[in-house]
Amino acid sequence: MYEKSEGKEALRIDVKAICKQLNIDKPEAKNLFEYLESKDCINIETMGGPYLYGDVSLTKKGIAKSQK
Repeated sequence: MYEKSEGKEALRIDVKAICKQLNIDKPEAKNLFEYLESKDCINIETMGGPYLYGDVSLTKKGIAKSQK
């Protein structure tokens, strides 16, 4: 599903699904998402509780990198 996110085309992804797929816990997820956001690969969309985001979206740059 593609949607507009702060003017950027993005693919929104549920954080719980990412954590389950990668078998990572909340602190690891928080660090990972903050790093990816600083590299302009994702946007943090919603908060899902302490130390965990609810949804993130891939930026155009993130989509391009994920397809390599």
